Amino acid sequence: MRLRSGIRKVLPAALLLAVVSTAVVAVPGVTAAAAGTAARVDVTWENTSSWRTGFRSAVTVANGGSVKLRGWRVLLSYESKAVVIRDARKVASTSRSFTVAGPTRRVDLAAGGRATFRVDSRKVSGAKRVPTACTVVGASVPCSVNGGPATPGTGGPTPVPTAAPVPTPSTTPTPTAGPPVADKDGSVVVGWRTVNAWSSGFQSSVTVTNRSSVRLDPWQVRFVYAARVAEIWDATATTTSDGFTATAPAWARGLDPSAATSFGLTSISTPGGGRVPTGCSIVGLPAGRDVACTVESESDPTAGPGSAPTPTPTPTAPAPSPTQLPVPTPAAPAPVPLPAPHVGDTLVAPYVDMGLWPTADLRSSAAATGVRAFTLAFIVSDNGGSPCTPAWAGFDAYRIGGPQDFAGNIAAFQQTGGRVVVSFGGAVNEELALRCTDPAELQAAYQQVVDRFGVDRIDLDIEGAALSDTAANERRAVAVAGVVRAQAAKGRSLEVSLTLPVMPTGLTREGLAAVAELSAAGVRIAAVNVMAMDYGTGPQRMATAAQDAATSTAAQLASVPRYAGWTAQERLSAIGITPMIGANDTGEVFTRTDAEDLARWSVAHGIEVLAWWEVTRDQPCTPSIPTYMCSGVTDAPWTFARAFVRGATS
Repeated sequence: MRLRSGIRKVLPAALLLAVVSTAVVAVPGVTAAAAGTAARVDVTWENTSSWRTGFRSAVTVANGGSVKLRGWRVLLSYESKAVVIRDARKVASTSRSFTVAGPTRRVDLAAGGRATFRVDSRKVSGAKRVPTACTVVGASVPCSVNGGPATPGTGGPTPVPTAAPVPTPSTTPTPTAGPPVADKDGSVVVGWRTVNAWSSGFQSSVTVTNRSSVRLDPWQVRFVYAARVAEIWDATATTTSDGFTATAPAWARGLDPSAATSFGLTSISTPGGGRVPTGCSIVGLPAGRDVACTVESESDPTAGPGSAPTPTPTPTAPAPSPTQLPVPTPAAPAPVPLPAPHVGDTLVAPYVDMGLWPTADLRSSAAATGVRAFTLAFIVSDNGGSPCTPAWAGFDAYRIGGPQDFAGNIAAFQQTGGRVVVSFGGAVNEELALRCTDPAELQAAYQQVVDRFGVDRIDLDIEGAALSDTAANERRAVAVAGVVRAQAAKGRSLEVSLTLPVMPTGLTREGLAAVAELSAAGVRIAAVNVMAMDYGTGPQRMATAAQDAATSTAAQLASVPRYAGWTAQERLSAIGITPMIGANDTGEVFTRTDAEDLARWSVAHGIEVLAWWEVTRDQPCTPSIPTYMCSGVTDAPWTFARAFVRGATS
């Protein structure tokens, strides 16, 4: 980002991976396997903050019994609209309820254990802001909200302790129904759920549960599948003559007996083909082993009607130019459902330059503007210390972990329900990967920042000479991918956005290469965030130029393998936009009207993140205010922030 001193999703959100114990209560697709019963589940719901159009809640799900709940799911009767859930998975929703499940790698709820998550909700006129009831899905376990009346679970009979074996008399044994299975080592059950669908393809969430007695290392499942896999995550895919084979990722190869794992994929529809495999088999088994495989389909109300999409030929034409992208007008046909964010899902998170003095008070800024998230800039290499030491703006005094790293300022804002994104890089100083060449130390530096501030999203602002440093780009991609995996192993998600310079015609060649490098390293980029500023091409309508930059970049992403199978709208929903408010460095002026119009357009088109540079500048210049801390125009303080919020919520 230009500094004047001297940001499912679309595509898959959380996917489960867990090694489970033997004492469980069954939920859908998982068999009860041990003794004991769970006495009850208690949900504690506390609304922690509120704004004009919505509110945030902290939720705890406590297992009060003596038995682990494997793959726990709880349906909450809820009259408000749950929009964003963090540290848990929303697996289904209706107009008056939603079902939440355990997050990645924490799908189970231990006896006496607790799961905590956050919910951001949209206010609904006359609706209650606390669930009226809760129901444990798939197990006969009562559930209550905030100590209220308990609702019985929806499962079958609660498992009871298994009696000790009784010797069978030497008489004719009781016949076994169905074909003999004595030659099998058990089975692997695949749960296949369609979570989004659009005109030419769909997205699926897949669970693989090993009910056999054999450790699968690596696990490999071959699917008879009519559709064509466009992208897969948390597994690798190899095309076969009648479908594809999914193989374990390098970081989670083995699948023990009674364990479960998962992966996700997007697929391109084929004429007459369905969305669910018609068969599966386990490959790569140890000699002498025979494990069966079955596919169980689970419907999802968000996937649209029908079991298969309307057949659409796979497009062969080049990706459309920005002028060819669909622009909604009153006369346009109804939009085709796409797996992209809807109104209200755009993250509004302006930048705050933490290197300025005095440092912005995040809590006060939020209260004055209605902004609920900030992108804090910039973490770079400590100019006066170790190259692998992270510091705000490179100042020794602002080293991360030191007494002046603004942890108190940040925590005070987070305690009000605010969300913080930490940005690495910027136009000045040196981003960590430029100076820190030791891979382990570089990953540790990023991890230190994530842990210090407890963030679930980081931003990589790469520009200037840093953008063409191939070695640094590769180091950064590998290190960040390692941090994402480390967070996932702890049951925590970490989103990553990539901020790049742009023109109305799109990214530079180096910028597009940076997207490809980060994606190839295994990082699923939450947003390619374009710096819609400082074009240097003369006066122009800056909101329109920002929209052109976003649509041009979305079209360019078609050349990156990860995005090749996506529609134009899906690619647009993976874009972020960051203009500079007021007077830009090269003469253009971004106005209050531009702010409101761009915010309204961004939300309507599913833009993933909307930011601006920068919060401190949202005031007119005076003789007592340095030029780098003011907008260069005469608008009153907070004019731009309030215009962005107004446009995003109107």
